[in-house]
Amino acid sequence: MIPGNPSTPATLGVWMDYSRDVISSPTLTLSNRDAAVLLAFLATLVAITGVRSWRISRFVMYMAFVPGQQHAEAGINDQPLPQQVILRNSETATGAAVGLLSYTYINKEAKATGTRQWLKGTLFSAIALGHWATFIALSILTSQIVLGRTVVSKATPNCGKWEPDLNSSDFNLIYNEIGLNATLDADNYVQNCYFNHVKSGIFDCERLMSQAMNISVSHDAECPFPDNVCRTKFALAVDTGNVSLAHLGINTRLAHELYFRRRSVCAPINEELFFIETYTSANLSWLKPDEKLSIYRFVTPTDDFPMFDHLVRHDNRSLAYQLDAYFFPYSDTLAAPLHFRDPLRDGSHGPSIILLSGRGMIFTQKSDDALWSVHTEVEYPNGTFRGIDLTKLPPKYMMDRVLNIIGCDERFQLCAKHTNRCLPWSGLMPLVDTKAIDDRASSDVQIGWDLITAVSLLQNVIPDTSISEVIGGRDGSSALRASRHTNGGEQYYLEKEQWKTEVTYWFAVAMAKLQLGIFNTIQGPNGLRPNGTMNLWADSIMMNICGRVKYRSADHTSLSFVGVVVVIVVSVFLITVSLFDVIIDWVPRKWRGRWLMQWQASESLALLERQKRPEHDLGRESSANVPLLLVEEARPKLT
Repeated sequence: MIPGNPSTPATLGVWMDYSRDVISSPTLTLSNRDAAVLLAFLATLVAITGVRSWRISRFVMYMAFVPGQQHAEAGINDQPLPQQVILRNSETATGAAVGLLSYTYINKEAKATGTRQWLKGTLFSAIALGHWATFIALSILTSQIVLGRTVVSKATPNCGKWEPDLNSSDFNLIYNEIGLNATLDADNYVQNCYFNHVKSGIFDCERLMSQAMNISVSHDAECPFPDNVCRTKFALAVDTGNVSLAHLGINTRLAHELYFRRRSVCAPINEELFFIETYTSANLSWLKPDEKLSIYRFVTPTDDFPMFDHLVRHDNRSLAYQLDAYFFPYSDTLAAPLHFRDPLRDGSHGPSIILLSGRGMIFTQKSDDALWSVHTEVEYPNGTFRGIDLTKLPPKYMMDRVLNIIGCDERFQLCAKHTNRCLPWSGLMPLVDTKAIDDRASSDVQIGWDLITAVSLLQNVIPDTSISEVIGGRDGSSALRASRHTNGGEQYYLEKEQWKTEVTYWFAVAMAKLQLGIFNTIQGPNGLRPNGTMNLWADSIMMNICGRVKYRSADHTSLSFVGVVVVIVVSVFLITVSLFDVIIDWVPRKWRGRWLMQWQASESLALLERQKRPEHDLGRESSANVPLLLVEEARPKLT
């Protein structure tokens, strides 16, 4: 299960899905049980409508059997045809089709009525069967109004951005806890749901609006740092391309018109450029005679940053990788090698660096990887150990360098489809001017608010997507893909360019943090401490952003509201129109007309009643221009 309460609140009722067109955007969300009841009702309603609308169809076909001359000669005694009697007294389309086919093809006397009547009988049989099949299909197709499990979040008091309480004595602990848990959740999500979209059966990969974000990799990017800083000729660029904000589940009118782009360009860099000195027991009395400690400096000491040195031990006693990561948003205090070739003015643009050491790790093979440079052979002591000649052991290797560094240039950009305009690249703390990206924001209040809503949701989580944030607080066994091929301090497999695999994976975890970060604004991350945390959105205008995140819920079903209304309105209309034969009985006899008189007189009970009447009564009705009904085609005429 992805982080977040499985019973994440959803809006029940009608809401607008702005990622759809105007007609299909009104969406009706119900619980699964209520949606099943509604669908069953609609399917039944369509079936009933099919039966009732047959009354309309049979009336039209009944009148089509009236000979053409009867329209002009009102004085002729109208005699209904047997096909008309069949249509008039068939309550279902299938019954009419069977009756017409039986009369047309089985009754020998029907052939004497002429080719035209035979063709009509065949045609109307097909129409009746088509009517039946159409409403069977419509009843089945009623399920097509189901849009799926997509729902929109419900605004709740817990909605917002949760951070440690500034007044808490455990501020740092809670801050690290929230950050680490968010990273671990994103890491788990990537392992199960990213890369080829392979998902395990125990993990819910379909809850977010998009299971994964597409990531492109370029192996020939330019090193973002000055000359001679990068160890490789080319850097690795990892890029999302343009991603719609609607792709993240943000549901506003303009979310589908706004696109963001995240790009990180990383390369192994020369650690010697940051080396200060190495201490031994001669410098530090508390070091043992064979111990060494090297110091690397990435930030120039100032009053604000009096000391920010990284210490690395040379000992080979640790059976795990040591991994650290830092983000330096302010270039003024940076060491010169970390200054970008192309610095940006906005968004606190600064490098992320990843520091890897693992002198205690043993390798079974050499490696020319830019980060895992492994060529130094392990020296075994002479002699034997438990009967094993140590000089004949297979060769093992260790890392050549005490410290290995990757530096990254991480950027963010926002674009608008409507204006075909992009803001300049910025760092990961952007200050977005909505008026600069869309001129409508200054003249239309609603558009301005929609832009602010969508961009604010994104701005809240973009700073958490740096690679340093993905690694910070985790050791090598958790953050490195290479650690999946280690056992007891021995690395038995490395890819040819393992560092690229690591960077690509870290970037994917950063994008998963972005997705989950927006999702977790619905009601906060799962497992949040009840004490020591605070909602940064509480009692602020940001609470108006709540209820704007779409996701998929296994407990709810969404239907097209327009589809539901159309089915009900059309069904009610056809059922109402089909009551015309009941209304006819209320119309005075003198206003009904000859056709309606014939229609009523062709009803089975009316025919039976006429058979029981004396002949002189029939004569009086005939002289009164009432239709004379002949039940039997071969009935002899009176002379």
